[in-house]
Amino acid sequence: LPDDASYSAPVMIEQAGRRVLVCWTGNRIVGLDPATGQLHWAYDFPWEKWPIAIATPVWHRDRLLFSEAHQGTLLLGLSQERLQVQRRWHRRREELPKDEAALHCLISTPYIDGEHIYAADNRGVLRCLRLADGQQVWEDRSVVPEDRFATIHLIRHGDHTWLFNERGELLIARLTPAGFQELSRTRLLEPTLDQLRQRGGVTWSHPAFAYRHVFARNDKELVCADLSAAP
Repeated sequence: LPDDASYSAPVMIEQAGRRVLVCWTGNRIVGLDPATGQLHWAYDFPWEKWPIAIATPVWHRDRLLFSEAHQGTLLLGLSQERLQVQRRWHRRREELPKDEAALHCLISTPYIDGEHIYAADNRGVLRCLRLADGQQVWEDRSVVPEDRFATIHLIRHGDHTWLFNERGELLIARLTPAGFQELSRTRLLEPTLDQLRQRGGVTWSHPAFAYRHVFARNDKELVCADLSAAP
């Protein structure tokens, strides 16, 4: 494609009985044939200040969700009869009344559970939105100190959500439409200065989980922590 690049990783989905590779480029969102690269469909979503798409596209049944720091959150509907998409809704902060909130993700990828979206915006505010229309249900500011680019990675695990914040803390919580419930919090490692010195450093790398352990890194070290219950 002649498009500018973005940071976002591609995802494979199923649509109309076909495998489709969804790529969020710097200019648009495209659906490609994974075997040949043939373009099936495209939705124009050009960058504004710079190509800042970082979060991975989220596939949920017949919908695709995209969120970025400048343009807010976009939900596309996937046709199951033919290879095409259409906009369901697009919400951005500048286009809403002052008493309404919008989700502008930066580094963090949202997730969808049932009929709700859970995500951290570009200041580290945790938000729950209705999937149907993008309206906010609640927000929480306790997971990480609110600041520009503040980051929380959300990982769904059964009825719980693991949250790794930029201060190097791992939280276990319940996220439901009723609200945010913190169950546990521990420090895995210290932030380092190479990525962002202004607030004492950050830890922006996504953690990895395997065999009841978590692996997390900063710019100096990689740590492995046991997550299994005590005997």
